[in-house]
Amino acid sequence: MINNFNEDYQYDSCIANGRCSINPRISSLQEVLILYLKLLAHYVLKLNENGSFDDNAKNLILNTISIAVLNSDFSESDFKKIISKLNEEIPRIINEYSLSCEENDIIPDYLKSVLKFDKSADIIKSIQLGEKELLKKVKLIPVEVRNLYTIMLVLAKSICINLLDLETYAIFDEEGYVTILKLLDSLNAKEYDREKVVSFIKDVVKIDNKLMHLVRDAQEKRYGLQKENSVSYTTVPSKAILVVGSNIRELEDVLEATKNTEIDVYTHDEMMLAHTFPKFSEYKHLKGQYGQGMENCLLDFATFPGPIVLTRHSLYNVENLYRGRLYTTDIAYSKGVISIQNKDFSPVILSAQESKGFKTGKECETVEIGYDFKEAENRIQEKLENGNYNKIFLIGLNAYTIEQKSYFEKLIKQAPKDVLIVSLSYCVNSENIVCFNTCFDIFAINKFAQDILSKFDLPKIIFFPRCDRHSISQMLFLSTLENIKVYVGKCTPVLLNPTLISTVGDIFGIKTLSSVKKDLEDIKQEK
Repeated sequence: MINNFNEDYQYDSCIANGRCSINPRISSLQEVLILYLKLLAHYVLKLNENGSFDDNAKNLILNTISIAVLNSDFSESDFKKIISKLNEEIPRIINEYSLSCEENDIIPDYLKSVLKFDKSADIIKSIQLGEKELLKKVKLIPVEVRNLYTIMLVLAKSICINLLDLETYAIFDEEGYVTILKLLDSLNAKEYDREKVVSFIKDVVKIDNKLMHLVRDAQEKRYGLQKENSVSYTTVPSKAILVVGSNIRELEDVLEATKNTEIDVYTHDEMMLAHTFPKFSEYKHLKGQYGQGMENCLLDFATFPGPIVLTRHSLYNVENLYRGRLYTTDIAYSKGVISIQNKDFSPVILSAQESKGFKTGKECETVEIGYDFKEAENRIQEKLENGNYNKIFLIGLNAYTIEQKSYFEKLIKQAPKDVLIVSLSYCVNSENIVCFNTCFDIFAINKFAQDILSKFDLPKIIFFPRCDRHSISQMLFLSTLENIKVYVGKCTPVLLNPTLISTVGDIFGIKTLSSVKKDLEDIKQEK
């Protein structure tokens, strides 16, 4: 393992707190939100077809999906905040749609709904409604259909996050947004056509893939082309702020707000990616990375001696950290988390100044992360030109488990010498391996597969050791490309449960990791 300074650390706060799945009450509330979302999407889509665009509805749909759908940390308080907005918004949109149909002499396409737009958002009644809908699904909809619908929601979440990230760079992608509306509206269908659904999913992942590229292009245009860089886990005596999540545009906002103070800034988890962009080296008070990442977020947050900023769609359980030091830019937030509005980080700065900060600091190891695209391409091409290779293995981001660490160490050692291994996390010294420490860069596996390895006409086996909010979209997209087979490691049930991965395997040919010996034998037999 090459991308963390403490490779033996195996603590997982998801497991320790029993939050690796969504509890039944929250599942029921999320089911109710899906009822609202697919109803709202239907009328917004119809309004769009009539030539009317509603920005408020767009923001509500995107933010609700990014925060609420398939989130084990979603709470009842989050539900109340969101449902009150939906109860106001949907009747307004339906009324606008009715007026639009009258003006355009169109017969309205109304949907029947069990929803009653009660602004009180009664939790007990909502849970009862959600339970009823879940039972109805189990009784009336076949398992494969339910799984495909779940995949569609996962894809909706990935697209939403990419769209929201693009908006921070003042970019709006209408095709992506309309795809969200069509995806949600398709859940209203009373009849099911397997081939149409599968075909639609393949179209959706292509659009999401385009959005991922647009996000990276926007980042590199603003911050410079990615490069390899040294990142320290060392802390120094000073007041400090921790910035969490993946939205590096908001990290920039924090750095700008604190550049004339004596407050240092540290990154956490995926935010480490910012250190690979040249622009961020200009901020001398950006010190480095703190903690072990998402798997260890509770301990990391508890030990950080200053305020913590949760950037948009940072999915963390913070309900047992009510210390007044957690801040967020999201529209919905848990109890004890303070909202940041209009990029006003003055409450965060004040909290940092009043916190104890790092008294002595701690010397820790420095790691090299990131990669130069041209250099990476040249290294791989040189290997292929100088060796007799018949296949390429591409290994994605580290999953931080002993089980998978052991698996990939064995895989690298036991793989035939006529296989070129391109590893983005696990690494050993060997003639047939090229290593890059892409660390928390969830887009790296996609970029390597599409922009580098696609140029070489060899069978490619792509391994996804780690599951995240974009993994399913990426693996589905890559599985549709020529000459590629996809393997996925064990995921938390929230992202990819056993029945869901079974459906993904049956329809898209994606396989789960078993044993190194068996997997290598299966790969050997594949054409």
